[in-house]
Amino acid sequence: MIDELLNKSLDGSNNSSLKEFLQSKLEVTGLSKTQFEKLANLQRRSLDGILDKSSKQTDVINLLKLGEFLDLTLEELIVYHLKDRPFEEIKELQNSSEITFINKYFDLKTLASLGFIDKNASVEDLSSRICNFFQLDDLFDYERELNDALYSRTKRSFHDKMRDFWIKSSYKYFELIDNPNEYIRDDLKKLIPKIKPYTQNVEKGLLTVFRALFNIGITVVFQPMLPKTQIRGATFLINEKPCIIITDLNKNYSTIWFSLLHELHHVLFDIEQLSEIKYHLTGEPDLFLMQEDKANQFAEDYLISKEKMKFIEPLIHNPLMVSKFANELQVHPSIIYSQFQFRQADKGNNYWGAFKEHFPDVEIAKKNLNVSNWDVDSLEMAAKKVKEILTV
Repeated sequence: MIDELLNKSLDGSNNSSLKEFLQSKLEVTGLSKTQFEKLANLQRRSLDGILDKSSKQTDVINLLKLGEFLDLTLEELIVYHLKDRPFEEIKELQNSSEITFINKYFDLKTLASLGFIDKNASVEDLSSRICNFFQLDDLFDYERELNDALYSRTKRSFHDKMRDFWIKSSYKYFELIDNPNEYIRDDLKKLIPKIKPYTQNVEKGLLTVFRALFNIGITVVFQPMLPKTQIRGATFLINEKPCIIITDLNKNYSTIWFSLLHELHHVLFDIEQLSEIKYHLTGEPDLFLMQEDKANQFAEDYLISKEKMKFIEPLIHNPLMVSKFANELQVHPSIIYSQFQFRQADKGNNYWGAFKEHFPDVEIAKKNLNVSNWDVDSLEMAAKKVKEILTV
């Protein structure tokens, strides 16, 4: 509201002033300025401070008395009052408007812990940081532009600040990467059968697959999990091209591959729904995409089928047999152990702490992919770097 009133007050189409309004009103009523002051219980100094824009701080009661006499609405009164006020007063109001907006849409404490902002930053610094990061001309475009791009009438902005921040930054990230390759569904169908062996290459397997997908029009990026979210993965549709984010939720190597296959299922089978709802989050409540069970089953069956799991389960505590079987299946052994853990959890058995020595350090897999967005100067810089990494 403050922003709107400031814009109206700065509009040069109306050159009238409160001083001119009062003079006209006095002429019509036949009152002198002194008589008006006496009737309204206004001191000359206070009234002149309002009319001449010379008071450092406006007495609101006196301003309202004047507006009542001039038959102005509250909005009209404020617009005329703000016109040509001292710069310091206008700046204070702008700051008030901006800090209210920032506090509404940004979790400042969490963003400071990520290094996105300085916890001691001024309003001007915060506004500048947000605009530079998102490549926005104006702070309020964070809501206007990005909401228009992301939220349809049936899917509004989340009340959760960090999730909303994650969605908007991810969308802008993909926009800036701007994959130049055409997406053709048949190309993905041909590529998927070739992915599995790359799970065995902990250091470069993900990078190789991400590059192959980028080459057929699907942009996949890896991001550290954002605090206060449970997002395992997400699929966006931007410029009619699928875009996928995989996070390190649970810090588990096999889960990263599972998440990738899960999101690729959405690309294969939910593209029409994605064109309507713009994006889908995995791991967060989402009522608009009804294929989660199928996507999970697709990923599970692709990596290792239930029949094959039944064969190896009795030998799960024999690492030599598990390793040999994994090699025959062309998957990393951790995928077998992970599937066993999930299958046992469904039976009420807790094996989450078992087999830790057979799970590779996820940092090794991340080191060629992990371009954290949150501490860079702008998403444009991060997008440029990722595009260089993915382009062969």
